[in-house]
Amino acid sequence: MKENKRKIIRTAVIILIAYLFVKLIMSFKQEASINKLTVSTKLISTEIVKLTSNMIKVPVYGKLQAVNTFDVISETNGVFFGENFKTGMQFNSGDTLGFIKYSKVENNLNSRKSVLLNQISRLVSEIKFDYPNSYEIWLDFMNNIQFNKPLPKIPEIKSIQLRNYLSGKNFYTTYYAAKVLEEELNKHIITSSFNGVLSEVSITSGTPVTLGQKIGNFQDPKNLEFESSTNIKNTLMLKKNQTVILYSDDVNGQWKGSVSRINKTINPSSQNMSVFIKVKNNNVFSGMYVYGDVLIGENQKSFSIKRSLLNKNKVFVVIDSKLFEKEIEILQINEENAIISGLKDGDRLLKNPIKGSFSGMKIRTK
Repeated sequence: MKENKRKIIRTAVIILIAYLFVKLIMSFKQEASINKLTVSTKLISTEIVKLTSNMIKVPVYGKLQAVNTFDVISETNGVFFGENFKTGMQFNSGDTLGFIKYSKVENNLNSRKSVLLNQISRLVSEIKFDYPNSYEIWLDFMNNIQFNKPLPKIPEIKSIQLRNYLSGKNFYTTYYAAKVLEEELNKHIITSSFNGVLSEVSITSGTPVTLGQKIGNFQDPKNLEFESSTNIKNTLMLKKNQTVILYSDDVNGQWKGSVSRINKTINPSSQNMSVFIKVKNNNVFSGMYVYGDVLIGENQKSFSIKRSLLNKNKVFVVIDSKLFEKEIEILQINEENAIISGLKDGDRLLKNPIKGSFSGMKIRTK
């Protein structure tokens, strides 16, 4: 009995000690503090509007290419000859770049011309008596038929009787047979249609060529242009012949160009349009990358801001420590900046965009 009492007492003492120990530890624990929600306002930077004169200009860039250029293509089979047919050689308009051996064609053409001369000499003597008003014209035509020159054009024939007379004498058949050979001979002689330079050559003199073979490229190095992609708003401000100021990272200086044409078809992938800029200058070259600006005009009361501050056609202004939207007119947009109008001197604008900003939002300014 006494043993049970002692067990009960020990258990009670242990429980009491544990309770007191827990109370002691709890007395050291600080009361948890409750965070209260506070209304915070963003600290922002602003700038004061001062309207100035801004040049409206559209940025352009691209690689220059020759406007006048053509691939030199062989229009017949044979052996090509051209001592000066080399890369970098310059030629004036009408100069012979080279030729494909043509002695056989030339002989056939001269034979046809001889037949034509024999025929027209008889016809002229008959025209003198039957159609005296046309005699001088046809005599001059006969005298201009020469073996080393192209055939002259047939004189204008107003008389139906004379036309039928010539047709009955097979004049037209003889003339156009010679003309066909003359065109064939022209295919053998390659000439330049403008002043330029051989920019590419793929054969040397004495090389056999085939019909349709490309043997070189000829271009005018002083008449260049490039295509630039521009957004729709900027493209609609462009007009033909507007002045363009151009630069290059490879050559010092600046050059003037002009808008040559505008393609207002929208590119489906970029949603941009194209503008073509031409430039004539001895210090720029085909294949060179250039950049610059099309000068649109000057706006006297405008302001330049970061493009990221635009909210369609509105910007945020600060009034009494709050943000308010103000409608503006966008005069021109570049990759980073925009020139706008519709503000007043002294208006306070955001300097940097704020995520989640809205009209009436409270702010603090630096």
